Formats: sequence, C-alpha cells, structure tokens
Amino acid sequence: MGLLSNIIGKFRNIRRITSVDEVARRYFVMNAFDGCLTMLGIIVGAHAVGSSDSRIIVSAGLGATFAMGISGAWGTYMAEKAERTRSLKELEGAMHADLKGSMLYRASRIASLWASFVDGLSPAIAAMISLSPFLLSQHGLLPPQAMIPSAVVLNLLTLFGLGIFLGRVSRENIIVHGCLMVLAGLGTTVLALLLGVSP
Repeated sequence: MGLLSNIIGKFRNIRRITSVDEVARRYFVMNAFDGCLTMLGIIVGAHAVGSSDSRIIVSAGLGATFAMGISGAWGTYMAEKAERTRSLKELEGAMHADLKGSMLYRASRIASLWASFVDGLSPAIAAMISLSPFLLSQHGLLPPQAMIPSAVVLNLLTLFGLGIFLGRVSRENIIVHGCLMVLAGLGTTVLALLLGVSP
C-alpha cells in the first residue's frame, strides 16, 4: 500500500506540475462526443437502410472505435510531445541549462502519455455504452426489437452526461449544456435517417 500511495502521489504531483488535467478534460469530452456521434450514425444509418443485424452493427462499431482510439491516442501523444518538447527547449534556452533527465522532463513525457491514454479511451467508453444493447441481445438478455431504441436512448443520455460535465467545468447551467449536446445527437439521428431513406 505504501508503494501504491507513493506512485499515486507522484502521479498527482506530475499532473499538477504539467497542468495536464485541463488538457485531458478537453480530449476526453471531444473524443467521447466523437464516439457518441459516430455510433449514432452507424446505428441509425443501419436501421434506416433496413439492417438491424447486431453482428454487423457491433463489428462496424468496434472497427470505428478502434480506429478512433488509435488515431486519437497516437495523434495526441505526438502533438502533446511536440508542444511540451518545444516548451522545454524554450525554458532550457532561458535558463541556459540542459533539462534532460530532470523531473520536469520526465513529467512532460508522462503528461503526454496520460493525455494520449485519455484521448484513446474516451471514444471507446462512449461507443461501448451505445453498443451494449446489441451485445446484450446477442446473449439473449434483450429482445432484438429493443436494440435500436435502447442504443439511441443510451447514446443521448451519454451526450447529456457529457453536457452536464461541461456545465460543471464552466460553472454554467448544466441542463442547458446537456440539452445542447443532445441536440447534436438528435441532428445526427435526423441526418442519418434522411440519408438512409433517400433514393
């Protein structure tokens, strides 16, 4: 327990030094939002063209999730590493010192990894919430006719939850923020339906 507490304490200190929590929050919301809307497009689009096969929807959803996760994690790590390396070099120039091997240097690398982890994981969490009704149906725990409605409702609830989170971060009306996020989901649903039924 002492070792674990020490590791947690060091990680908390690194997050404080690098101010990575603010960055991670933005990445989390943006990519969870992307995950929600992507899944909504896949689910509603499949329904609109008459395909409600849970295996197809789950396969397409997981494929999109893996792509978003890998793209987000890799892109974020490279971008964060570049920005933080630049800041370190500017600090080295101002201090006339080599910071490689320093606590600040190590903290910068760990912060980049943490941001990329959050970025890669967030769309996967959002996607799995939306895909859960299809997985439950495959195991006989949910009637097939309930898959699409359940997935859409869970998706919109996830969007509402993200809006509440943003409202708390900004210290503004959480209901308004939640409704604005849901509005994006409803817009995606309508567009997916229109594209699915168009000749």
